[in-house]
Amino acid sequence: MSSENSQHIVVVGTKPDIIKQAPIYHELRERGHDVLLCHTGQHYDHNLSQSMLDEFGVREDVNLEVRGGVNDLVSGITAKLSAYLRGIVASGGSPITYVHGDTTTAMAGALASFGERQALVHVEAGLRTLSPTTDVLKGWIEQGADLDWASFRDESVRRDSWSKGSKEPSPEQFNTRVADAGSDLHAAPVELNRDFLVEEGFAPAAIDVVGNSVVDALQQAIDGSDKNQVLEKYPQMGDGSFLRFCVHRRENTTNRERFDLLMDAMEALLEQGHHVLFIRLIGTEAAIDNFGRRQWLADLEERYGDALISTPVWDSYLDVIAAMSMCAVIVTDSGSIQEEANVLEVPCVTLRFGSDRSETFLAGSNFLAPPVSKELMAAVVHQVFEHRGELSWKRVYPEGASSMLVDAVERRLADDSLRISEEWRYGLRARLR
Repeated sequence: MSSENSQHIVVVGTKPDIIKQAPIYHELRERGHDVLLCHTGQHYDHNLSQSMLDEFGVREDVNLEVRGGVNDLVSGITAKLSAYLRGIVASGGSPITYVHGDTTTAMAGALASFGERQALVHVEAGLRTLSPTTDVLKGWIEQGADLDWASFRDESVRRDSWSKGSKEPSPEQFNTRVADAGSDLHAAPVELNRDFLVEEGFAPAAIDVVGNSVVDALQQAIDGSDKNQVLEKYPQMGDGSFLRFCVHRRENTTNRERFDLLMDAMEALLEQGHHVLFIRLIGTEAAIDNFGRRQWLADLEERYGDALISTPVWDSYLDVIAAMSMCAVIVTDSGSIQEEANVLEVPCVTLRFGSDRSETFLAGSNFLAPPVSKELMAAVVHQVFEHRGELSWKRVYPEGASSMLVDAVERRLADDSLRISEEWRYGLRARLR
């Protein structure tokens, strides 16, 4: 495959896709490549889609408008994107599809590209969850509210405290594995992701460590953000004491026991005197209603007044980043937010049993608070809050990820090695020509 008739199809479907794919889209265009933006329609609410497209200056060339549950999305995206790719080929083009991360859009987009035997670039490849070993987790649970900070911090940054094998987050861990299975270029954010891929048998020459394009997006947001806009609405955030608290993962918002523990932990933090910015995403809102927490939340808002800001997810990424940078600790079950916190130099606490951004654990910017008891979760958050002044870490993700990724694509186009084959893998291409 050469660059002459290549068409670069940048696929997005969710808010994180748009944020992280937009810098790659712009980089490709600035270098003169033929680029098309394909939106699958997975996220279609204004604050999850159009507002992000507008903010990052990208315009969709095609919207597949797929709707429905997970299986409907997979089948619909696969079928419609396959037809779209066939149309490009019929017109004489050679599509290179870029899918991002671990979303349903990424998985279905990879299926479509693989099925059509077209080139596939997996942006943010090799995301694999690391969870605490059984002994480490049991030790934390036994300590509960009496968590020993020094030993907890020491264990958190040691690689031998963590093990592979988790299927959570779900379906994200399934999605990323499927996307990797069909990829020609694995654009891994960090060396740890490369290690995971090599351990699983992927060809090392097909893997490039290129950083994470969230850094490019963050830089744009930092340059354009205005903290005063946030402070005009929420002046109490100006003292830098707030905890940004959000949960939206399916395993947390569809499991009543876990969700109740998470909400009880947030209430416990308020009772301890902490201030909380509670961001309610779509999954959060559904869980609040499904598990009868709406009146509880209203009572909490009345009881704690300005100490609790409870709000739906915001339209503006610039405001999101401005608010995050003003917080004392970010408490989340999001994957991308763990990355953003590392770059923003704000300590993070992850409300899951593990993380697929475990490089942030090892760096010392992120700490795990598994949803096993409200006492343990509240203790982890409180300890990180109390010790935040002594925390420091080297930023995990370098600048220029989009440029490095496009460099990796162009190198392969130049020597006609983007598509993986057994001849290529064994280094026999020159002999066979």
